[in-house]
Amino acid sequence: MSREVESQDFRNFYLATRDIDKKILAKAKKELKKAAQPAVLEAKKAVLATPSEAHHKIQNAPRPRVGLRTSIASSIKVGFKSTKKSAGVIIRVDSKQFARLSEAGGRTGKKLGKLPRYVEGRIKRWKHPVFGQNMDSPDKWPVQKSHPFLRKSVMKHKPEFVDAMAKAVEGAFKEIEKKKSL
Repeated sequence: MSREVESQDFRNFYLATRDIDKKILAKAKKELKKAAQPAVLEAKKAVLATPSEAHHKIQNAPRPRVGLRTSIASSIKVGFKSTKKSAGVIIRVDSKQFARLSEAGGRTGKKLGKLPRYVEGRIKRWKHPVFGQNMDSPDKWPVQKSHPFLRKSVMKHKPEFVDAMAKAVEGAFKEIEKKKSL
């Protein structure tokens, strides 16, 4: 059975209950984050399964190399966001953690945190230099294909998540009713 709960409805519920009892709201948040875990695991599997054309290993590297796909998978997080306009669970790639992992893996650059967006295809054109070839000519850099992983993985699990969200909201309402009757 699938129930549709719009994000606006959840936002209204969140705003209405956030001042009533923090424990009830914390329990609902916990249930929602738990319900998002299958989508997170699917996204991690999907990013690790993206094709790689790197056929080389760096011999005698001064530090262990952390791959792009592994760095992205390690940076996928579940969070809860609430603003005046919306409230809900967010599954995203933590760009700061990704940048830290990338720097540890030997990648450099000013905008490392944006790299997962290129892989996902959220930033359309992904061009990069090839060491020793056309480094100063961006117009000659090769174009890298994107491999969307996050949105597809999350959308596969949307019906289950919507059901879990409805159950969490219903459970919270029941607990509020119980407290009012006491």
